[in-house]
Amino acid sequence: MATIAEALAIAFDHHESGRLAEAEILYGRILDADPHQATALHLLGVLYGQTDRPKLAAALFVGAIGLAPDDPGLRYDLARVRLILEDGEGAVAALRRTLTLQPDHAAALFQLALACRSVGRHGESLRVLERLLTLQPDSLEARYLADRAVEREGRALLERGEIGRAVARLTRPVAEAVGVPILSAHAAALYRDGRTGEAARLLRGMLAVLPAEAMALWNLSLGRLDGGGGGSGDAAAAERLARRARALAPQEAEAHAKLGLALAAQGRRAAAAVAARAALACDPAHAPSLSNLGALLVQTECGQALRLADRALRLAPDLGEAQVVRGDALVHLDRPREAEEAFRSALRVAPQLVVAHWNLSHLLLRLGDYAAGWAEYEWRWRSEALAGQRRPFRQPLWDGTGLAGRTILIHAEQGLGDTIQFVRFLDAVLRAGPARVYLEAHGPLLSLLERNTDPARVTVIPRASDFPGVGGLPDTDVQIPLMSLAGLFCPSLEAIPARVPYLRPDPRRAAAWSERLADGQPTGGLRVGLVWAGNPSFHGDAQRSPRLAGLRPVLDVPGVRLFGLQKGPGREDLEGMDLPPSFTDLGPDIADVADTAAIMANLDLVISSCTGPAHLAGALGVPVWVVLSHPPDWRWLMERDDSPWYPTARLFRQTRSGDWSGPAEAVARALRRLVDGLEG
Repeated sequence: MATIAEALAIAFDHHESGRLAEAEILYGRILDADPHQATALHLLGVLYGQTDRPKLAAALFVGAIGLAPDDPGLRYDLARVRLILEDGEGAVAALRRTLTLQPDHAAALFQLALACRSVGRHGESLRVLERLLTLQPDSLEARYLADRAVEREGRALLERGEIGRAVARLTRPVAEAVGVPILSAHAAALYRDGRTGEAARLLRGMLAVLPAEAMALWNLSLGRLDGGGGGSGDAAAAERLARRARALAPQEAEAHAKLGLALAAQGRRAAAAVAARAALACDPAHAPSLSNLGALLVQTECGQALRLADRALRLAPDLGEAQVVRGDALVHLDRPREAEEAFRSALRVAPQLVVAHWNLSHLLLRLGDYAAGWAEYEWRWRSEALAGQRRPFRQPLWDGTGLAGRTILIHAEQGLGDTIQFVRFLDAVLRAGPARVYLEAHGPLLSLLERNTDPARVTVIPRASDFPGVGGLPDTDVQIPLMSLAGLFCPSLEAIPARVPYLRPDPRRAAAWSERLADGQPTGGLRVGLVWAGNPSFHGDAQRSPRLAGLRPVLDVPGVRLFGLQKGPGREDLEGMDLPPSFTDLGPDIADVADTAAIMANLDLVISSCTGPAHLAGALGVPVWVVLSHPPDWRWLMERDDSPWYPTARLFRQTRSGDWSGPAEAVARALRRLVDGLEG
């Protein structure tokens, strides 16, 4: 029979060779024979930690420490497990004891710096790092973390507007960590101060001398991502820089984190999540990566996203981005008031955080708080969703005062549906008495808008050929984006100008389409138009568009003549779809929005996703049923099945994000009842 020492040797060989199941069984047998075998307790604890059983690992380490209290390795392993369990204080205590037993334990010093940072003891963390740098002056990780600690102090000075002191603090050596880390922090300070060109030049200068400097690469990647703070960033270039940084410093959480941001900016969410998890494998207490991963999971795993945001905020309470993720998750969990507080908390620590203003505006508008919501919505021009659409107008923004003797340019923005919804405010502008209104609009809308405006007072013009430039536009006295009119004239739900129709089709086109729809078709039957997808370039279109397959139950309702009104993207859904004989595809013959309006004038009902044709039907006063994602776009408010914007609209809402079966079946049932009522 083998001795315990021999059995331990065999078990350790299994363990070291990756045969973990065999090692676990043998460790267990050793402990059955001798429950006080400290080495077996320790090694089994290590195995539990490797197989994602940290609570069991911690229990075994505590037991082993009771038998071998002066073993620094045991204390160190216990601290690592407590970090995984998010017991920062316990980890700090274990690491302090480790260092009492072995003062030159460099790994314990590094982990103690991380643990102190995780519980908010930034001063102690910096002192520990300085102690580590006296032992290992060439440690890039320690130098980087020490630099980040100083950078934290500098950022606090920047927040208070003490720029000179901030720059001085950020360029002061930490221990002997001079050179690249401090220069990188200095570049970050310049970037934070809005001196983005100087920051980029400094980083490029560093790379000219040290082309393999990872820290400069990932910081330059961040600058490329948002275009140096001015929007219109180059995410592909940011990705290339971040990949170079990661290849040079695969152990650094920041390198993985910056790559994740670049991937997310390109819509590659799965790859971005892999990068965020890689960052957390390098540093489980890396709060930005916890927040970034949460942002990537909000739409699919909102509960997990909320937990990740909360973990990030425990580590970094002033991380505004994590508060935004928390707010987004709460929106998906139907807890809007808590979400509002999260967004406002983000703005308390980061008043210029654009995404917090953008998301808060949508929430307030969804809640019907228009007075506050429109004010926040003015931040849209700085948002990622509208990056590159802010335009260099020379004229001042109109403030709603009288326009007698003056000219005004109203310029359409975002999508066709936004123009259709907000052109109702044109009457309010005309009441201000302008000498002339120029209404700039998307090409497909020109014919419809020309017909529905007074040419003696309003000139409808196409978008500037160099959009988002302003080339060729008239030189008016003032200008205003179309959707900003709501901030002037719609302080509440009750103030919405909801008289319909406020748009009317061309009677000749309507008559022509009447003949077309009747040609060769049996009389009778409900005429229903169908739209199933929006513009894929719209931020969030994948969530709002059910596609044709998502509305399949509607196609199977008898007694209905269905007319496909889908234009552009989404038409590929027709390929291979088993369509009923009652379905007629009109899409190829629709020239512009005026054609769509003329068709709708001949329909009994329009069924649409949240996209332009839904607004068109509502503006025409045609009955329209709109299927909505969860959470819905702000303009459809919450819970209600009607719309104060469109009296003829009926809303069918998802109850779970991504699941279109509920609203599709509800529409099909309502359609059957409508058909039965007509037949009865």
